Amino acid sequence: MKGILLISHGPLAEGMLKTAEIFFGENIPQMKAVVLNTQDDPEDFRGRLQEAVKEVDTGEGVLVFADLLGGTPCNQSAFVLNEQITVLTGMNLPMVMECLGLRMGGEISTDTLEETAKTGIVNFNKMLEEKKKAGRSRRRSKEETAE
Repeated sequence: MKGILLISHGPLAEGMLKTAEIFFGENIPQMKAVVLNTQDDPEDFRGRLQEAVKEVDTGEGVLVFADLLGGTPCNQSAFVLNEQITVLTGMNLPMVMECLGLRMGGEISTDTLEETAKTGIVNFNKMLEEKKKAGRSRRRSKEETAE
C-alpha cells in the first residue's frame, strides 16, 4: 500500500488528516501530516519530512500532498524526491479523500487525483442558480406539452 503524506504551512495538513479520519476511521494506516510552523527552520522541517517518508513507506512508494506550489513545504519535498515519491500540490480535501478511496481499491492514479482536485472547486451559488433555471425550464416544457 502506498504511503500518504500531507504537508502544509500551519495546521492545514493536520486538519485534513483529522477530517479524513471522520470518513475513514481513526489512525489511517501509512498516512501522516507534517506541518511547518512560523518558528520552524526549513531544514528541521526537511528532517521531519524525511522521517515521515520512512514511517509511511513500506516499499510501494509515497504520495505527498503539498498545500502550495513554491512554498517551503513543497520546496523541501524536493530533497526527498525519488522515483518512489510523487508530490502533488494544491492539496484539497476532495483529492485527499479520493486518494484514500483509490488506495483502498489498490490503484492510485495521480491524473484522477488532479482532476478530482479541480472538479472539487465549485461556485455553489452559481450551481444552485443553474439548477433552479433548469427546473423552471423543465416545468415550462411539461406545461407546454400538456396543453
